[in-house]
Amino acid sequence: MTGTPPPAPVHPVAGRAAGAPTVLLVHGMSDTWRSWGPLAALLPTGWRSVAAELPWKAGTDHGWRRRGTPGAWLAATVRAMAEPPDVVVGHSLGANAVLEMIATEPDVTPRGAMLIAPFYCPPDLPVTWAVHERAQANFVQIIDEGLRNRLGERLAGLDAETLASMRDIMVDRIGPVGFTTLFDHFTATAGLPLHAVTVPTMVLTGGRDPSLDGPRATALRAQMPDAHVVVEPEFHHFCHLDQATEVARHVAGFVEKVCPDSVIRGGTP
Repeated sequence: MTGTPPPAPVHPVAGRAAGAPTVLLVHGMSDTWRSWGPLAALLPTGWRSVAAELPWKAGTDHGWRRRGTPGAWLAATVRAMAEPPDVVVGHSLGANAVLEMIATEPDVTPRGAMLIAPFYCPPDLPVTWAVHERAQANFVQIIDEGLRNRLGERLAGLDAETLASMRDIMVDRIGPVGFTTLFDHFTATAGLPLHAVTVPTMVLTGGRDPSLDGPRATALRAQMPDAHVVVEPEFHHFCHLDQATEVARHVAGFVEKVCPDSVIRGGTP
Protein backbone atom coordinates (compact mmCIF):
# COMPACT_ATOMS: atom_id res chain seq x y z
CA MET A 1 0.00 0.00 0.00
CA THR A 2 1.32 3.46 -0.88
CA GLY A 3 0.22 6.90 0.21
CA THR A 4 1.78 10.20 1.15
CA PRO A 5 5.20 9.56 2.68
CA PRO A 6 6.90 11.88 5.17
CA PRO A 7 9.75 14.15 4.04
CA ALA A 8 13.26 12.75 4.21
CA PRO A 9 16.11 14.54 6.02
CA VAL A 10 18.13 17.03 3.99
CA HIS A 11 21.78 17.72 4.89
CA PRO A 12 24.00 20.65 3.93
CA VAL A 13 26.97 19.68 1.76
CA ALA A 14 28.46 23.02 0.71
CA GLY A 15 28.03 26.67 1.70
CA ARG A 16 26.31 29.50 -0.07
CA ALA A 17 26.81 33.05 -1.32
CA ALA A 18 23.86 35.45 -1.44
CA GLY A 19 21.84 34.97 -4.61
CA ALA A 20 23.65 31.80 -5.69
CA PRO A 21 21.62 28.73 -6.71
CA THR A 22 20.58 25.89 -4.43
CA VAL A 23 21.18 22.37 -5.74
CA LEU A 24 19.45 19.37 -4.16
CA LEU A 25 21.35 16.08 -4.64
CA VAL A 26 19.51 12.74 -4.58
CA HIS A 27 21.39 9.45 -4.08
CA GLY A 28 20.69 6.02 -5.56
CA MET A 29 19.75 2.72 -3.92
CA SER A 30 22.01 1.47 -1.12
CA ASP A 31 24.04 4.66 -1.34
CA THR A 32 24.44 7.56 1.07
CA TRP A 33 23.88 11.31 0.90
CA ARG A 34 27.53 11.73 1.86
CA SER A 35 28.63 10.27 -1.48
CA TRP A 36 27.86 13.64 -3.10
CA GLY A 37 30.62 15.39 -1.15
CA PRO A 38 33.43 15.10 -3.74
CA LEU A 39 31.23 16.30 -6.61
CA ALA A 40 29.74 19.17 -4.58
CA ALA A 41 33.27 20.33 -3.76
CA LEU A 42 33.90 20.73 -7.50
CA LEU A 43 30.91 23.02 -8.10
CA PRO A 44 31.47 26.80 -8.12
CA THR A 45 32.33 28.22 -4.72
CA GLY A 46 29.32 29.73 -3.00
CA TRP A 47 26.65 27.50 -4.46
CA ARG A 48 24.44 25.95 -1.80
CA SER A 49 24.48 22.16 -2.17
CA VAL A 50 22.23 20.01 -0.01
CA ALA A 51 21.72 16.24 -0.14
CA ALA A 52 18.58 14.29 0.71
CA GLU A 53 18.84 11.15 2.85
CA LEU A 54 16.20 9.03 1.13
CA PRO A 55 14.84 5.80 2.66
CA TRP A 56 16.46 3.65 -0.05
CA LYS A 57 19.84 4.44 1.52
CA ALA A 58 22.36 1.73 2.42
CA GLY A 59 21.04 -0.66 5.06
CA THR A 60 17.34 -0.22 4.25
CA ASP A 61 14.89 -3.09 4.55
CA HIS A 62 12.93 -1.65 1.59
CA GLY A 63 9.83 -1.13 3.71
CA TRP A 64 9.75 2.45 2.42
CA ARG A 65 8.16 1.28 -0.82
CA ARG A 66 4.90 0.52 1.02
CA ARG A 67 4.56 4.19 1.97
CA GLY A 68 5.16 5.78 -1.41
CA THR A 69 6.96 5.66 -4.74
CA PRO A 70 10.45 7.16 -5.14
CA GLY A 71 8.94 10.24 -6.80
CA ALA A 72 6.41 10.69 -4.00
CA TRP A 73 9.12 10.47 -1.33
CA LEU A 74 11.22 13.05 -3.15
CA ALA A 75 8.27 15.37 -3.74
CA ALA A 76 7.38 15.28 -0.03
CA THR A 77 11.00 16.13 0.78
CA VAL A 78 11.11 19.09 -1.62
CA ARG A 79 7.79 20.45 -0.35
CA ALA A 80 9.10 20.41 3.22
CA MET A 81 12.29 22.35 2.46
CA ALA A 82 12.31 25.86 3.94
CA GLU A 83 14.00 27.08 0.78
CA PRO A 84 13.01 25.13 -2.37
CA PRO A 85 15.91 24.01 -4.55
CA ASP A 86 16.58 25.69 -7.86
CA VAL A 87 17.86 22.48 -9.43
CA VAL A 88 17.41 18.84 -8.40
CA VAL A 89 20.14 16.39 -9.41
CA GLY A 90 19.68 12.64 -8.98
CA HIS A 91 21.77 9.53 -9.59
CA SER A 92 20.44 6.08 -10.58
CA LEU A 93 17.25 5.41 -8.56
CA GLY A 94 17.58 8.98 -7.32
CA ALA A 95 17.54 10.16 -10.93
CA ASN A 96 14.39 8.16 -11.54
CA ALA A 97 12.82 9.64 -8.45
CA VAL A 98 13.49 13.07 -9.97
CA LEU A 99 12.02 11.96 -13.31
CA GLU A 100 8.88 10.57 -11.66
CA MET A 101 8.49 13.69 -9.54
CA ILE A 102 8.62 16.18 -12.41
CA ALA A 103 6.27 13.99 -14.48
CA THR A 104 3.62 13.32 -11.82
CA GLU A 105 3.84 16.05 -9.16
CA PRO A 106 2.82 19.25 -11.00
CA ASP A 107 3.08 21.43 -7.88
CA VAL A 108 6.81 20.66 -7.52
CA THR A 109 8.56 22.66 -10.21
CA PRO A 110 12.27 23.31 -9.74
CA ARG A 111 13.95 25.50 -12.31
CA GLY A 112 15.80 22.49 -13.64
CA ALA A 113 16.20 18.72 -13.21
CA MET A 114 19.31 16.69 -14.00
CA LEU A 115 19.27 12.90 -14.25
CA ILE A 116 22.61 11.11 -13.93
CA ALA A 117 22.62 7.43 -14.98
CA PRO A 118 18.84 6.88 -14.85
CA PHE A 119 17.11 3.76 -16.15
CA TYR A 120 14.20 3.76 -18.54
CA CYS A 121 11.79 1.20 -20.03
CA PRO A 122 10.58 2.16 -23.54
CA PRO A 123 6.77 2.00 -23.76
CA ASP A 124 6.93 -0.47 -26.64
CA LEU A 125 9.30 -2.89 -24.88
CA PRO A 126 7.54 -6.18 -23.96
CA VAL A 127 8.43 -7.07 -20.38
CA THR A 128 9.51 -10.68 -20.85
CA TRP A 129 11.54 -13.08 -18.75
CA ALA A 130 14.49 -12.28 -21.00
CA VAL A 131 14.15 -8.60 -20.11
CA HIS A 132 13.95 -9.57 -16.43
CA GLU A 133 17.09 -11.72 -16.70
CA ARG A 134 18.96 -8.96 -18.48
CA ALA A 135 17.94 -6.48 -15.80
CA GLN A 136 19.17 -8.86 -13.11
CA ALA A 137 22.52 -9.28 -14.88
CA ASN A 138 22.83 -5.50 -15.18
CA PHE A 139 21.98 -5.20 -11.49
CA VAL A 140 24.88 -7.48 -10.55
CA GLN A 141 27.22 -5.66 -12.96
CA ILE A 142 26.37 -2.30 -11.40
CA ILE A 143 26.90 -3.67 -7.88
CA ASP A 144 30.27 -5.03 -8.98
CA GLU A 145 31.20 -1.64 -10.41
CA GLY A 146 30.09 0.14 -7.24
CA LEU A 147 32.16 -2.24 -5.10
CA ARG A 148 35.27 -1.63 -7.19
CA ASN A 149 34.69 2.09 -6.91
CA ARG A 150 34.39 1.95 -3.12
CA LEU A 151 37.50 -0.19 -2.75
CA GLY A 152 39.67 2.30 -4.60
CA GLU A 153 43.37 1.54 -4.14
CA ARG A 154 42.55 -1.55 -2.04
CA LEU A 155 41.25 -3.23 -5.18
CA ALA A 156 44.79 -3.97 -6.36
CA GLY A 157 45.41 -6.23 -3.37
CA LEU A 158 42.37 -8.48 -3.93
CA ASP A 159 42.19 -11.63 -6.03
CA ALA A 160 39.26 -12.33 -8.33
CA GLU A 161 37.70 -14.93 -6.01
CA THR A 162 37.69 -12.61 -3.00
CA LEU A 163 36.26 -9.78 -5.06
CA ALA A 164 33.49 -12.01 -6.41
CA SER A 165 32.66 -13.15 -2.87
CA MET A 166 32.41 -9.55 -1.68
CA ARG A 167 30.15 -8.72 -4.62
CA ASP A 168 27.88 -11.67 -3.86
CA ILE A 169 27.58 -10.54 -0.24
CA MET A 170 26.46 -7.10 -1.43
CA VAL A 171 23.94 -8.67 -3.83
CA ASP A 172 22.54 -10.76 -0.98
CA ARG A 173 22.43 -7.74 1.31
CA ILE A 174 20.24 -5.80 -1.12
CA GLY A 175 18.30 -9.00 -1.71
CA PRO A 176 15.46 -9.99 -4.02
CA VAL A 177 13.13 -7.36 -2.57
CA GLY A 178 15.65 -4.64 -3.42
CA PHE A 179 16.06 -5.92 -6.96
CA THR A 180 12.30 -6.33 -7.38
CA THR A 181 11.81 -2.74 -6.21
CA LEU A 182 14.24 -1.52 -8.86
CA PHE A 183 12.68 -3.69 -11.56
CA ASP A 184 9.17 -2.54 -10.67
CA HIS A 185 10.27 1.06 -10.93
CA PHE A 186 12.08 0.34 -14.21
CA THR A 187 8.91 -1.06 -15.80
CA ALA A 188 6.81 1.77 -14.33
CA THR A 189 8.87 4.36 -16.23
CA ALA A 190 7.17 3.17 -19.43
CA GLY A 191 3.91 4.66 -18.20
CA LEU A 192 5.17 8.01 -16.93
CA PRO A 193 3.49 11.00 -18.66
CA LEU A 194 6.82 12.39 -19.81
CA HIS A 195 5.11 14.50 -22.47
CA ALA A 196 3.69 16.60 -19.64
CA VAL A 197 7.10 17.54 -18.22
CA THR A 198 7.70 21.28 -18.40
CA VAL A 199 10.77 21.46 -16.14
CA PRO A 200 13.98 21.94 -18.19
CA THR A 201 15.72 18.58 -17.99
CA MET A 202 19.19 17.23 -18.73
CA VAL A 203 19.98 13.51 -18.86
CA LEU A 204 23.62 12.46 -18.45
CA THR A 205 24.48 8.83 -19.07
CA GLY A 206 27.50 6.79 -20.08
CA GLY A 207 28.37 4.54 -22.97
CA ARG A 208 29.57 1.93 -20.45
CA ASP A 209 26.44 2.09 -18.30
CA PRO A 210 23.92 -0.72 -18.96
CA SER A 211 21.07 1.15 -17.28
CA LEU A 212 20.44 3.47 -20.23
CA ASP A 213 21.99 1.92 -23.32
CA GLY A 214 21.67 3.30 -26.85
CA PRO A 215 18.10 2.21 -27.72
CA ARG A 216 16.74 3.22 -24.32
CA ALA A 217 18.41 6.62 -24.54
CA THR A 218 16.87 7.04 -27.99
CA ALA A 219 13.44 6.08 -26.64
CA LEU A 220 13.77 8.54 -23.77
CA ARG A 221 14.70 11.29 -26.22
CA ALA A 222 11.57 10.47 -28.23
CA GLN A 223 9.35 10.73 -25.14
CA MET A 224 11.05 13.92 -23.91
CA PRO A 225 12.05 15.82 -27.06
CA ASP A 226 12.79 18.98 -25.07
CA ALA A 227 15.22 17.22 -22.73
CA HIS A 228 18.94 17.52 -23.36
CA VAL A 229 20.32 13.94 -23.42
CA VAL A 230 24.11 13.59 -23.25
CA VAL A 231 25.86 10.23 -23.64
CA GLU A 232 29.53 10.31 -22.63
CA PRO A 233 31.16 7.22 -24.21
CA GLU A 234 33.61 6.55 -21.36
CA PHE A 235 31.25 7.11 -18.42
CA HIS A 236 30.23 4.21 -16.17
CA HIS A 237 27.16 4.01 -13.94
CA PHE A 238 29.02 5.68 -11.06
CA CYS A 239 30.39 8.50 -13.17
CA HIS A 240 29.48 11.06 -10.49
CA LEU A 241 32.20 9.43 -8.38
CA ASP A 242 34.93 8.20 -10.74
CA GLN A 243 34.51 11.00 -13.29
CA ALA A 244 33.45 13.66 -10.79
CA THR A 245 35.33 16.52 -12.46
CA GLU A 246 33.64 15.95 -15.82
CA VAL A 247 30.21 15.42 -14.24
CA ALA A 248 30.59 18.57 -12.13
CA ARG A 249 31.32 20.48 -15.34
CA HIS A 250 28.04 19.20 -16.84
CA VAL A 251 26.13 20.05 -13.65
CA ALA A 252 27.60 23.56 -13.47
CA GLY A 253 26.83 24.25 -17.12
CA PHE A 254 23.24 23.08 -16.74
CA VAL A 255 22.63 25.07 -13.55
CA GLU A 256 24.04 28.23 -15.10
CA LYS A 257 21.78 27.71 -18.11
CA VAL A 258 18.54 27.34 -16.12
CA CYS A 259 19.48 29.89 -13.43
CA PRO A 260 20.97 32.72 -15.52
CA ASP A 261 19.87 35.39 -13.06
CA SER A 262 21.59 33.80 -10.07
CA VAL A 263 24.72 35.38 -8.68
CA ILE A 264 27.53 32.90 -9.27
CA ARG A 265 30.35 33.68 -6.87
CA GLY A 266 33.84 32.27 -7.06
CA GLY A 267 34.95 29.50 -9.35
CA THR A 268 35.76 25.83 -9.36
CA PRO A 269 38.26 24.92 -6.64
